Amino acid sequence: MATTLRYDAEAAARLVAIYLTPDMVAQRAAVLRAAVLRALVPNAGDRVLDVGSGPGLLAAAIAERVGAAGQVLGVDISAPLLAYARMHFAALPWLRFVQADAARLPCADASFDTIVCTQVLEYLPDVDAALAEFARVLRPGGQLLAIDTDWDSLVWASGDVARMARVLALWDRHVPDPHLPRTLGRRMERAGFERVCVRAVPLLNPAFDPDTYSNRLIDLIASFAASRGADASEIDAWAGELRARDDYFFSLNRYMFFAVRTR
Repeated sequence: MATTLRYDAEAAARLVAIYLTPDMVAQRAAVLRAAVLRALVPNAGDRVLDVGSGPGLLAAAIAERVGAAGQVLGVDISAPLLAYARMHFAALPWLRFVQADAARLPCADASFDTIVCTQVLEYLPDVDAALAEFARVLRPGGQLLAIDTDWDSLVWASGDVARMARVLALWDRHVPDPHLPRTLGRRMERAGFERVCVRAVPLLNPAFDPDTYSNRLIDLIASFAASRGADASEIDAWAGELRARDDYFFSLNRYMFFAVRTR
């Protein structure tokens, strides 16, 4: 049974560092562009729910778009991440953050026009229960944008392929389903959504830079592996070899699903 990653204060700080990298800034911009093209958040006054809002960066960007006539609610299970969000975005009174489970949302039926859920569903032990909640709190015709990672899509140059495989096999345990995008569309349909489209959102670091998603991910993986009893010398050697490579290369695919509540 997988022992998933929990965002306590230390892990939350590492996650915030990841979210502030240029890679993740670009991903948030891509999400907003896609949302606008799909007419998810085009109008002032829209009601938007960000499930798994983390440090609140995407929720704040959405709040700025919908304006004071709108309503944006960020929901997360991590108290440290909620504290960061509340501290940094207190100037937007139409943006609120609450602590709640994605499968038990503190929201009325049909109370939102749009739900965004980025890199969250793969962490949930019961994805179907969460999707049922999303359908409940969305108005008829409301739209869902969800992004999740298939961790088999990860490509990382290494001089020790066997060691890389061992480390990534351990990292797969940080989520209940490291391959969720393969089944997510069908699950959405069973929950009462109609799939509109799915697209890949690649992350690419073709050279080493400390201020990249992949470099920050090294620290997160190393911390997770250590907390699960991995051999410290192997993890140190793995991280050190990656950062010392002249031919550094990293790529990872996330998958963006658009769906409409049909019932």
